[in-house]
Amino acid sequence: MIGNPVLQIAPAVNVLPPGHPGSEEDEVRLTFEVRHAGVHEGPGSKQEYILNQYKRGDQIGKGQHGQVYVCYDMAKEGNPKRAMKVVNRKNPRQDRVKELRKHKLPQSGNHIPVTENFSSTEHKIKKEIAVMKNCRHPHVVRLIEVIDDPLYKKVYMIMEYLAGGEVKWRDENKNPILTVDQIRRICRDVILGLEYLHQQGIIHRDIKPANLLWTEDRRMVKITDFGVAWMSVAHAARSEPHQRTESSYDNLRHLFDESELCKTAGTPSFLAPEVVHEYGSNDLSSETSQASLTDTARVNANGESTTTVQQAPSSRPPITKAVDIWALGVTLYGMLFGVVPFHADGAHEYMIYHMICTEDWDVPPTMGLDRIPTGGRHPDLSVPEPTEGALVISLLDRLLEKDASKRATLAEVKV
Repeated sequence: MIGNPVLQIAPAVNVLPPGHPGSEEDEVRLTFEVRHAGVHEGPGSKQEYILNQYKRGDQIGKGQHGQVYVCYDMAKEGNPKRAMKVVNRKNPRQDRVKELRKHKLPQSGNHIPVTENFSSTEHKIKKEIAVMKNCRHPHVVRLIEVIDDPLYKKVYMIMEYLAGGEVKWRDENKNPILTVDQIRRICRDVILGLEYLHQQGIIHRDIKPANLLWTEDRRMVKITDFGVAWMSVAHAARSEPHQRTESSYDNLRHLFDESELCKTAGTPSFLAPEVVHEYGSNDLSSETSQASLTDTARVNANGESTTTVQQAPSSRPPITKAVDIWALGVTLYGMLFGVVPFHADGAHEYMIYHMICTEDWDVPPTMGLDRIPTGGRHPDLSVPEPTEGALVISLLDRLLEKDASKRATLAEVKV
């Protein structure tokens, strides 16, 4: 009753794995040499930057570690558009923080991880590349080539270009700008993308509207930004036995050390209760809370922060793919109502975490741009034909279940 009337999920697309004979696309190209880089004078005396076969265009995005540009592949017929993510190999400030926090990290054995040879930023880049190399699906942004010349200070990731941009979900007054039908279509695409990722042993860990991109015709949404994603190394080894050597397996094992899941990574207002369960205590004056108050940044109007909080993993519930289900629920709620379910503008992160762990969420009287009635927080589902609003709130109840073991699965949402 929850899945079909609300989201009407189609069967998952059968996608061949990367490098599989007969797959539509070749596997990711790894280039370890910048053969050509420089500024040239283009038409109308306009200066153009060329990197190997790519001509860089306008900047279309900017993040904590670098910039994203549109670029043109001059080696292909028609010079197709790509997205070029330019990432600084090192970030001195973050590397200093890494050194200071080393003694706080849980030990994963007596070995010294190979990742200790990387800067904190370089470690993140290599993880993101490793995850994206394993992804080929219509609802996941595709990595095409990595240009990683050790003589250069930057790493260049060439990706599929999505001209429609990120999913915009509210206006400046925090009112929803998408109709319920548009939201339904977006969620269908995200669920199919997440289903594929989970089948590959990948947990995204940062599902939110800003990480969902439209195709140019606005007919499809794709998941992007795998900067904090985690991948099961055992699953990766099983899925590509013909490509794995003992050395490459060890590298992956060190990149995706189990201790990584003990870190609170992602966007504060989209984190699941099991990720921030340490903040569920009613004693907000505790030593842990006070320390967190000092170490965390304030959350902005979009429920976002650039701060990653380090938590002791002693009694934390296991972190599983259920964290993506929760984030999908927060995303659905945000698109429906223009706000995230747990928010307090200007609040410290730990206050948001406490709300996530302990408080219920409210339901406005209407949802979406078309203002469809919701029926309130606890609509009547006992009637023969529940309203659309009642079905949506019931779905949110399953997605935003605080107990991860009882939270809806993607299979349950689809059926």
